[in-house]
Amino acid sequence: MYASRLARPGTASQYADCQTVDVRRLRAFVLAAVAVVGTSCGAGSGPDGESAAGCGPTIRERLDPSSPVHLLPGAPELDYLSEPPTSGPHLSGQPPQGVVDERLDRPTQVLILEVGGVVVQHRDLDDAEVAALAALADDGVVVAPNPDLPTPVVATAWLAKRTCDEVDVEALSQFIDEHLGLGPEGGQAEPG
Repeated sequence: MYASRLARPGTASQYADCQTVDVRRLRAFVLAAVAVVGTSCGAGSGPDGESAAGCGPTIRERLDPSSPVHLLPGAPELDYLSEPPTSGPHLSGQPPQGVVDERLDRPTQVLILEVGGVVVQHRDLDDAEVAALAALADDGVVVAPNPDLPTPVVATAWLAKRTCDEVDVEALSQFIDEHLGLGPEGGQAEPG
């Protein structure tokens, strides 16, 4: 629109030059905005994007193409794109709630995420740390042990994951607040 005001009638090359300038300005603006947002999102973070308390940033994962697959109870687990998964084949039915004492199989983990829940899993923690995580358990938030985790604490939601080298209740609560209810069957699906 601005380009048409600047170009003189009959000067198509000037019009093309104006469009190029406008596109360059738009690109520069978008890149600057992304840089500002990226910088402010890292505020309070330590090296490598980790928070001062030992949690990494929330990672957005891609949708597993096998997510529509519903498994029968006792069926062998299929392959998943990540560990622990944030989407993929899953069971049907009612998901577990609150604190569970045994490791959740991956189809059950994804069932919880599909209905908009959050799973907080842990390994190698003392009783006080497990109790701090148990306090996070609520309607839609399941806390469970998992000896196969890459870090001591991993929180997962539909297409999102946050790993922690230690229990950080504040960071985990923030993750829960941002993702609870966002599964494809949880009322507000995140885009896949």
